[in-house]
Amino acid sequence: MKRSPVYIKASSHISAQEPFCTLESFSPLPQDGTMVLCKDPDFRPFISPMVSRRMNSIVKRSIAVSRHVLDKAGIQSPDAIISGTGIGCVGDTEVFLNQMLDNGENMLNPSRFICSTPNTIGSQIAIYLGNRGFNSTHVNDMFAFEGALLESVMLLQKGSAENVLLCAADQMTDGLYGLLDREALWKGIPVSEGTVGFVLSNCPEGAAAAVDDVVVTRSNPSWEVDRMLRENSLEWKDIDAVVTSLLPGESSERFAFVPEGVQMQIYKQYCGQYFTASAFGLLYCGEVLQRMGKSVRILLASCNRGTYSFTLISSLCTN
Repeated sequence: MKRSPVYIKASSHISAQEPFCTLESFSPLPQDGTMVLCKDPDFRPFISPMVSRRMNSIVKRSIAVSRHVLDKAGIQSPDAIISGTGIGCVGDTEVFLNQMLDNGENMLNPSRFICSTPNTIGSQIAIYLGNRGFNSTHVNDMFAFEGALLESVMLLQKGSAENVLLCAADQMTDGLYGLLDREALWKGIPVSEGTVGFVLSNCPEGAAAAVDDVVVTRSNPSWEVDRMLRENSLEWKDIDAVVTSLLPGESSERFAFVPEGVQMQIYKQYCGQYFTASAFGLLYCGEVLQRMGKSVRILLASCNRGTYSFTLISSLCTN
């Protein structure tokens, strides 16, 4: 059965690209496997300098992106704030663990531990917005964003909220990069970080694109994506492009179920690899849709360790 879509009112990002920039300004990242950090904006319009200097970078970025995307959508305060993060505030976690080692587990400052929890991101956004609505955080490795997106869609489709602020954030530190390198994870590819925000709504007025369906599965991906298309009264010929989680130069074997002739694109050459990079993928799809015109549908497809996610996105005039 075809589900009612939810609508992307606005999107924003702080990433390895220029902060808050659009598709025309995206530049490919170096493909030499180095760590590429975010290009931070001037945070003073969003957070007072006195508070900002004591705040973890991932929290500062999340607050700035949230306020920026809400301003773009013309919404003062959302009905719900839902966050996704693969590993949370790892910078504060590292500081707290190093203090434990240096002090022999004595005389520890608990504020670093409190700030290291993953739900710090969503709670700090709510505090700075003065928002007392529904607040939830998803922490699920490479699919934390998909979990947050699914919950946002369900809230809107049930009518439990009219506008949802969806935020995905992860940061990269020297310590985390060293661990990933030692375990040979993400070796030889651009490792990065990023924060992406969306305002989702159940009202199409003023929206930039529509999210028609979201599926996360560990079963047969070919069968699942065919089922998704059938339930939305679509066929492969109706899909204008498949945007995948592949890295530049990586084999497309994991997406062999995509029929020949369907255009395939990648987005990670612009954002690098990090836990919630698929949020940047959704932002990229929205940017592409706005430039391809009316009656366009894109399938965002991600794969990691045998788990697939599919997000069906369309322009607002596809019927």
